[in-house]
This record gives sequence, structure tokens and C-alpha cells, in this order.
Amino acid sequence: MARKKLLHVLYSGQGGLGTYFMNFVNSDQNGNFEHYAFFYGIEPLDEELKHFCLLNNINYRYQLRSGKLDLKAIRLCNNFIRKNRIEYVFLHTFSMSLLTFLAFFNSWKVIAVDHTTHHIKTKIEKIFTMLNHFFADKMVFFYKNQFDAIKGTFPFLCKRKNSIVIAKTVDTNAFKPHDTISENEVFTLGVATRLVKGKLLDLLIQAIYELKKEGYLVRLKIAGQGPEGENMKKLTSSLGLTREIIFTGLLNRNDLIKFYQSLDIYVHPSEGETICYSIMEAQACALPILASNVDGISNYLSKENGGVLFNNTVGGIIEKLKLFYDNEELMVEYSRSSRNAMIELFKKNNNSDCLLSIL
Repeated sequence: MARKKLLHVLYSGQGGLGTYFMNFVNSDQNGNFEHYAFFYGIEPLDEELKHFCLLNNINYRYQLRSGKLDLKAIRLCNNFIRKNRIEYVFLHTFSMSLLTFLAFFNSWKVIAVDHTTHHIKTKIEKIFTMLNHFFADKMVFFYKNQFDAIKGTFPFLCKRKNSIVIAKTVDTNAFKPHDTISENEVFTLGVATRLVKGKLLDLLIQAIYELKKEGYLVRLKIAGQGPEGENMKKLTSSLGLTREIIFTGLLNRNDLIKFYQSLDIYVHPSEGETICYSIMEAQACALPILASNVDGISNYLSKENGGVLFNNTVGGIIEKLKLFYDNEELMVEYSRSSRNAMIELFKKNNNSDCLLSIL
């Protein structure tokens, strides 16, 4: 059977969209698709994404965003589609949602993926969500109740037969615990995320400050970059936590795996997610998970898969951290649950095969 030509349209910078793209391509062990990529955004093309495309012989195009309604980018993407005779467009970013409308006048079809928790979407993103639902050939969600939040904003929407759930997965052969167990001298927490306001890193930093005042020996490692990076570093310095908190910057895939392997526990504060890759990667590395009790996390994370939820307050974070501090038995129990859950999920859900089955 001939491979289907699939164009991934996604943001050009670091983040979950790029991770999803790379995981999806890696899942295509049966060669179901001939992969292409169109990267678009206000940031330069991420070096890891560029390297990944070159390594996997993926024909790609990068376009810098030039405005809110960027018709030039739409035109260039349309030309790229025509030139390469693309059959399916895998749309990961709202910024290019006009492609769903263009598809009506062309032979290619759009499969739109809803990556963003609905309650934190901007007004324009919510409108694009509605348009995607009407015009895309397929709508992909990550969990069963994800559509219900959209219907809360647009009651006239009905779940169509084209709405499908394809669970996110993580390659547990790559993301795994270190072969040798080494104990940290200091209880070490970590988070891997974009440094933006919605990630609530200020709460986590303040929690470390309060724990230090109470005499707890803790260290926090923060991996990632973003517009709030300097503010978080200033907060860290003002609280006298430069020894306790380490900013690693943006990490490539191999260094990110080593980052997870260096931690005792993974902590993820957030205003909302749609099944967070960082959490899943940490689970695959056999880490207990503490995360915010919000949509996209609370309907995924539980004790059964190694997770504990906290309220988005400094006290809420501290309360759950203290449960694991010096509690080796609890650490082992949740570590085992995390790893086993990811292995099972990876076995059951091959993203490439799942998508092929509905085309």
C-alpha cells in the first residue's frame, strides 16, 4: 500500500506541539505516512525540530509570522501543499485554521488537533476551534470529555462522527529511569515547561521558600525558556533561593531525559493542560507526579498512574510535597505506578496506526 502524504502544520518554537510531532513520526514504525512539515510562528525554527526533520528526511518549510491574519503564510502553506501533492494536513496550530476552509476547494483534507485546554484559549482561538469543528474533515481530541468544554461555549455544536480520541503516548524505550539508582543528597524536584504566566511557577518558587524556612532541604530544577524566565529568576534571587533553584534553560531530548532521571519527584503547576507531555515523560522515567487540580490534568492523573493533585496555592503545593519528603515507601509505590501506566499506554496506543485507521 502506498504511503499517504501527511503534512504537519505546527508552531516553530519549543513546546508540546513539536514534541507531539516528533513522537507521532517516531510512532510510524510501519511507514504508514510520508511526512512533511510546515513550521510557523513568531520564534525562529527550533534547532531540535530542524535536526529531527533532517535526520528523518522530512521535507519542511519555515515561515515567520507577520500578523494576526497572516494571509501570506496561508498562501505559502497552500503552495507547499500543492507542490508536494499533500493528501492530508495535520493541523496543530490555530494560527493556520483558515486551511480548513481552503480544503473545501482542494483535494486535500484537514485533520485538526485540539491541543489547548478550552478555558485558557483566547477569544480568537475559541472561534478557530469552532471553525475547525465545522470545516475540518476530522477533529482529534486527547480524552473523552474534551469536547464537552467546547460545547459549553458553543451550545449549538454537536459531536460529529468525525470527532475522534487519539490518546497521547510517550516512547517508554527512550524515556525511562536511569539504569543505576543514585540517591540525591537533597530532595530534588523538577518541572519542564515553557516559562509563561499560565504555568504558575511563582507559586512553586514561593513553596520552596516556605519549605526552606521550615528547615526542609529541597532543590528545584526548572527546565525550559520563555517570556517569564527573567521574572522567575528575579523572584528566585529576591527570596534568596539561588542555591536551591536551578534554571537549566532549554534542553534537547537527550538532556531532557537526563534531567528527569536526576529528580526525585516531578511537580507541575498550571492553569490548564490538554494532557501534558512533560508529565507523561516524567511518568515514563518512573517519577511520582504532583500536579495542579485543573482540567486536562485532573481527568488524567490519579493514584493509579502515579499522580497526586494539589490546589493552585503555595499551601496546596507544600501540603502534597510533605507527603513524599522522607517517605521512601510512598516514593517507590508512586514511581512504580507512573512507569507501569506509561508502558501500558504506549503498548495500546500507536498514534500513527490510530490515525490511519480513521482516514
